[in-house]
Amino acid sequence: MKNRIFLFLIVVMISCESDSVSPTGVYTVQGYVYYLGDLANSVTVSIDGQYNWSSTTSNDGYFSISGVSEGNHELRYRKENVLDQSASDSLGFTEKTISISVYDDVVLDHLRLPKVVYLYPAEDIGVTGARVLWSPTDDESFREYKLFRHITSGLDETTGTLVHVSTSLTDTTFFDEDLEPYQEYFYRIYVMNDFGKLGGSNLISFYTSNIQLLTNGGFENNSATNPIGWDMVPNTGNSIEIDSLFSYEGSNSLKFSHNSPSGCWEMWIYQYIDGSLLTEGSAYNISMRYTADFDENTFFNLIISNSSMNEWITIPLEFNDSQQWSELDFTFELPNEVGTGQTKIDLHFCVEGVRTWWLDDIEIVKVTP
Repeated sequence: MKNRIFLFLIVVMISCESDSVSPTGVYTVQGYVYYLGDLANSVTVSIDGQYNWSSTTSNDGYFSISGVSEGNHELRYRKENVLDQSASDSLGFTEKTISISVYDDVVLDHLRLPKVVYLYPAEDIGVTGARVLWSPTDDESFREYKLFRHITSGLDETTGTLVHVSTSLTDTTFFDEDLEPYQEYFYRIYVMNDFGKLGGSNLISFYTSNIQLLTNGGFENNSATNPIGWDMVPNTGNSIEIDSLFSYEGSNSLKFSHNSPSGCWEMWIYQYIDGSLLTEGSAYNISMRYTADFDENTFFNLIISNSSMNEWITIPLEFNDSQQWSELDFTFELPNEVGTGQTKIDLHFCVEGVRTWWLDDIEIVKVTP
């Protein structure tokens, strides 16, 4: 009986002693965040991405997160919409992730955010390329820059095309030469370390230059009576030649003479272009000046062909014998597959009877991205 009472007292004592000890293993993490030497407000601080372990810095850069369990954690601090003093319309974000060990209350009195990287306005913008430049990061844990490109403003690592990676902190320029004419492009750069992102830049955009697909469309550059850059097929008994006495602009035009009184002896001119200058599904415009020594509503065919396409585009013409120059302005759309190899562009005429007509200032340009 005495033994039972003794054991009961021991159990009660142990139980009471356990109830009197405060819970352990839950602590507070607090500190201050700086950006460019100043205390930074509105910085989001979180631990392990947990909603209940997060805080936002006050005006004096202070944060406090309580209830953090003991052990090893990752603390991330991030500031959005950081304004560049040298580019007041540019916004980016900066962040950093560090490892912390929590086995007591933790005070982090000088957390420093990396300097935001900014994309500057693009330079050397051409038909198929442009130079992209950015400011360097100042973070010692830098691993690489990753530059992304897209054709809309909805650009991040998942929607954009990764066009450049550099592991040199001072490598802050890249010439992107894989672009299409007259197309708007958007760029954003991300800065990475071994934990992930150190920040993301502002978004920039620009249009590449347009291009005149045809050369010597005004027929001012010639060898004897032949326009440089053009091949001509007058067909039997007909002629195609430079007329240096009659032109809409400059000194010359191109004169077509169909000399058969009956039937149509087809006549055409053509030149080759680089097919990579064409954009699938885009709209283009052909314009030119023309006149004739006869009245007739007719047409010609614009033929664009390579190994991937053979487009015949019928374009109406209203010839008149007033010797006044008329203007053609015609828009057409390319198919969804245009190829990239050598591409032939023909202007193909089929006019019956003894007829003469003149062309000048022929241009083909892209009109929609």
